[in-house]
Amino acid sequence: MSNALISCGYLLLSTISFIFIGDIATKEALEWVIKEPKIVRAASIICRLMDDVVSNEFEQERGHVVLGIECYMKQYGVSKQEAHDEFRKQIMNAWKDKNKECNTP
Repeated sequence: MSNALISCGYLLLSTISFIFIGDIATKEALEWVIKEPKIVRAASIICRLMDDVVSNEFEQERGHVVLGIECYMKQYGVSKQEAHDEFRKQIMNAWKDKNKECNTP
């Protein structure tokens, strides 16, 4: 999952967004996002896994790179439906983590 999260680009996008905010963003805020807190990690998981679930068929037709769904199927010896179900479960758990972090001071 670590490689997948790096390649999704969400952390980079989050970090860059702080730079363009200007004087509002503090050094502490930038350091916080770079440490990849739970809320940023959860958002990265949602972004990456949703992309894999939604684009799986389209990418296969194009003969594009192997996606997370296919890797998961091979690694765990499961069907495509089981892989989709597991990804959806992980997405739901990431949403729960993100919502919990949003409600924590």
